[in-house]
Amino acid sequence: MTSKEISTALIHKLENNDKSPARKRSRIDPTLACENIKNWTVLNNTLLDNMADIGVGRLANDSSDELEEDGYPDFLNLSLSSSLKARAERDKQIAMVLQSTISKETLEKISANEWEQLLICKPKRDVVFKINHFQQLSDEVILQIFYWLPKRSLTNAALVCRRWYRLSQDESLWSRMDVSGRLLEPGALGQILSRQAIILRLSHSDIAHPPILPGVKAWSLDFRSRLLYLDLSMAHISATSLTMLFNKCRRLKKLSLEHVNVDDEVLIALSKNKELEILNLAMADGLQHDGISHLLTNCKKLKELNIAWTYLSGTSIEYICAHLPATIDRLNFSGCRKLLTDGNVLDLVSNCSNLRELDLSDCTGISGRSVQYIVQLGELNFLALSRCYFIPYRALLLLKSIRSLMYLDVHGGHIVTAELETIQKSLGSGVNINKFKFSSVARPTVGPRRSSIWGLRVRD
Repeated sequence: MTSKEISTALIHKLENNDKSPARKRSRIDPTLACENIKNWTVLNNTLLDNMADIGVGRLANDSSDELEEDGYPDFLNLSLSSSLKARAERDKQIAMVLQSTISKETLEKISANEWEQLLICKPKRDVVFKINHFQQLSDEVILQIFYWLPKRSLTNAALVCRRWYRLSQDESLWSRMDVSGRLLEPGALGQILSRQAIILRLSHSDIAHPPILPGVKAWSLDFRSRLLYLDLSMAHISATSLTMLFNKCRRLKKLSLEHVNVDDEVLIALSKNKELEILNLAMADGLQHDGISHLLTNCKKLKELNIAWTYLSGTSIEYICAHLPATIDRLNFSGCRKLLTDGNVLDLVSNCSNLRELDLSDCTGISGRSVQYIVQLGELNFLALSRCYFIPYRALLLLKSIRSLMYLDVHGGHIVTAELETIQKSLGSGVNINKFKFSSVARPTVGPRRSSIWGLRVRD
């Protein structure tokens, strides 16, 4: 059979068959069949239909009329709207094309449900019953978990739900607080007091006035704080705020107001803490006779007192030396310059016979006679007489009668090395001379450890 006969037979067969989909059909140009049967005609114009983006173009004999007669519209028209209705119409057209390409036997094998699953692209979501495991725990267990969280995380946990808010306010979680070096806005201190902190560190903090605002427990008149240990060393707080704070406190045992401005109202409010044992007023400004008298009259359990460099008047110094409670065993009275006399030292020794530590440094008004009074302190362990220029070194030899003496500080250079050797030889090797440069009396923090006050941790 010749090539022309083969071409004629193929064309006749295609014309007798049903028309296949336009995108699946290939045509042979009968005008060129005699010349070369392998030559296929393609579209010569540059316009592509909507299938151009996937690499398929219209064949030469595929006219627009034939496309309409085929009954297979252009179902991948990218210009269609992306609305839900347009997507549903597009899925329907895709299904029609798929049905024309799949054999009848395959279609019969696919059930109606399976066919819908092939067309519908929405993922099935299984119903998941979420279990709140925290809801199954007791309050005690949750509190134990909250105990290990930082205070900032506890504040965030309070926003989760009502139960967590209630548990986050439990007093056991706020017994120790370190708010040192912070800027406390008005009312912030009242919120801290309302949580009933027991150990509170506020050193170097800037506390705005007023410290307590309405709306918290601490604002009520019958509120009493559980504060026992409070460090306000070098804090920026007004005397009015201090008075408001101490009016809420009745159980303070240890307090530091080092380098803080006070007045008589502050000391009167502070004197209501009759269980006060340790008080640090070093470099405090504003100490007056009336406030001091209220303090010493009501606080009869003082054991440690630091009133160094407070620039007290002569009248106040005389009153303190004559009315210090007998419970005092550690006292720092340094920085009195010429206002402290030998007579004041005698009153001091007479009232506080159980002193174990005494610091009279920078009291240039006392002489060797004061040493004769000091030797009456049979339990004295530490004595500081630095820069007391009117005390001769020979007077210090009398200290050998104090068998409990362990440390002696006489800094200042007024005693030369040879004289120090003489003192050391007289007192014996059991007494250490000039081992400490700074006093630790009543101070909350001594040394590099900054996470505790008076030996008590301020952070959980």
